[in-house]
Amino acid sequence: MAQQSLYRRYRPRRFAELRGQEHVVGALRNAVASGSAGQGYLFSGPRGTGKTSTARILAKALNCTDLHDGEPCGACESCRSMDAGTSYDLFELDAASNNGVDAMRDLVARAAVGSPGRTKVYILDEVHMLSAAASNALLKTLEEPPDHVTFVLATTDPQKVLPTIRSRTQHFEFTLLTASQLEEYVRWVVADAGLAVTDEAIAHVVRVGRGSARDTLSALDQVVAAGGIVERSGSTDELLDAIGARNTGAVLTAVAGAVEAGRDPRVVGEALLAALRDAFLSTVGAPGSHLARAEVVRAAEIGRAIGAAGLTRALEAVGAALIEMRQAADPRIPLEVALVRLTDSRTDTSVAALAERIDELEIKLARGVVGAVPPQVAAAAPSSAPASAPAAATSIEEAGEATAPVTASDAVVGAAAARARLAELTPQQAGSRSPAPPSGPRPAPAAPPGRGSAPAPPTSRAAAPTPVPEEGPPAASTAAPAPVTPAPDAAAAQPRSTTSVAAPTGEAPTIEQLAAAMSDGVLSRLKGVAKAIYTGGRFVSVDDGTAVFALANAPTRDRAERVRSEVEAALAAQFGRAVPLRLVEEGSDAGSARSTGPSTVAATAATDATRGPAAPVATSVPNGDPPAEEYTIDPRELTDATDVVTSGVEKLAKAFPGAVVIDEES
Repeated sequence: MAQQSLYRRYRPRRFAELRGQEHVVGALRNAVASGSAGQGYLFSGPRGTGKTSTARILAKALNCTDLHDGEPCGACESCRSMDAGTSYDLFELDAASNNGVDAMRDLVARAAVGSPGRTKVYILDEVHMLSAAASNALLKTLEEPPDHVTFVLATTDPQKVLPTIRSRTQHFEFTLLTASQLEEYVRWVVADAGLAVTDEAIAHVVRVGRGSARDTLSALDQVVAAGGIVERSGSTDELLDAIGARNTGAVLTAVAGAVEAGRDPRVVGEALLAALRDAFLSTVGAPGSHLARAEVVRAAEIGRAIGAAGLTRALEAVGAALIEMRQAADPRIPLEVALVRLTDSRTDTSVAALAERIDELEIKLARGVVGAVPPQVAAAAPSSAPASAPAAATSIEEAGEATAPVTASDAVVGAAAARARLAELTPQQAGSRSPAPPSGPRPAPAAPPGRGSAPAPPTSRAAAPTPVPEEGPPAASTAAPAPVTPAPDAAAAQPRSTTSVAAPTGEAPTIEQLAAAMSDGVLSRLKGVAKAIYTGGRFVSVDDGTAVFALANAPTRDRAERVRSEVEAALAAQFGRAVPLRLVEEGSDAGSARSTGPSTVAATAATDATRGPAAPVATSVPNGDPPAEEYTIDPRELTDATDVVTSGVEKLAKAFPGAVVIDEES
């Protein structure tokens, strides 16, 4: 005869032997002792928490001939027959394999037949697997069962049980056991069974059980049979250590070892996700009651190694990988990609990864580790920093090198500026846009004629948003650009640009640079109607250093002319030089006289401000390419038009020329 497994040998047979379900035990014991037991119960909870065992104990208590405060004696004929599985008062049905309507009809038919004991108990395990027709067949009998019948429904997924069934039963929820409760239970089983198990093995089975008493005893059976803990390659501990050490090779090796050992990648990912969650809970001070003492210490170590921010990003990455595995051709790929991004921040361009790289730089600088700094960070140092930082950044950009030595103070300033820049970016901007060259009064490095743009950043490093320096005087070794003085009220109200577009000193910007500057910095400086007007236009050409901007029609162009000075000031701040702007109508010649000048706008504004209600209005001829001649219109001389169609008959006659209106009466 085969040896009986531990979870069957130590299945609870009395209410007092149930562990961790005191809220259920107390209610059932009092109901049996007072004779007020219900006719329908629903037990729900995770697997291995004692749902079916509690149902059997309840059946014994309802039929026991020698009750003691609601506890079955376990010695009478009824109790012994139920323990042996030969009682006629207890019927167990697996709803997963008997989920059809015929099985429920047969159960309902047998429920009316009496039994030797006081109460006939039906236990339906995994009741959520019943079909809709079977559930409806059971519904009427469950609502009004015979007086001698009690139904106990058990399920691990109560949400799938019909609401009409749940409403006709008393619902008790079973919970997982804590780590201390499981450890105490395992030690009692080990002592009672006389097993030779080490403390390390006990901690292992408690961790594997994760709150389930049956799973824990099954793991204990395996440890006893194997003579100890069976180490498997690619364990979760190896993955956690590799993530904490940022070792990409080690993390891929661990995944490969787990797959070669026969473990499914999804199982590996789920175990890693659970371990990351435990470590995250330890970093925020959450209680780890479901972990053993050794596991609490281990989770705290992982939390300190990875950090709360890194754990949050790891939870998101591994969770997304588990979702992608469902449709991936090779389920290993999403998991490996997520782990590579976690161990090598250069492969991740998300905002969280960029912020983490800045944190690492600041930590190294705080510890006195000064090395090479990317030119994007070095160029971000404001003018208040020592002169060596801008000079080093300029020499790096001109030479096209990836790094340059800087002092610790310069690098700290650069990291702070980079953090401020990163905070201004939205996730969409940080993930989709490539970094723009730095802006400000400092002139850009020289470029070959005709290029019109600063050299691209080195491709050896991952692209990151370029920080923006505070406006200030240029370095002593560079030529200062021509000063530009914007309107006082406009300059005070305009925010600092978030991005920049650089052009070589003395050269007019190209259309592409103008369009980029308009979308990245100029529009953010404008407000209200001015922003709405210039959003609908576009740059069409650059004529002798003057940027030609086209708008939809002449009235829109005239309104845009009133705030042209603000746009020119914003462009000057963006490029570090004056950028004249000429407004034209869409579709017209960029160099024609149809564009308006400052004098015309000034005259129009003065006339609008001084004339009365009936004063003439100066305007331009609405058509023709020759220079427009101004004329006046007196609104008091306007008369009503006589050819306006007002009635429906007139509109119909006008739509059909030659038609004659005939009166019906004639």
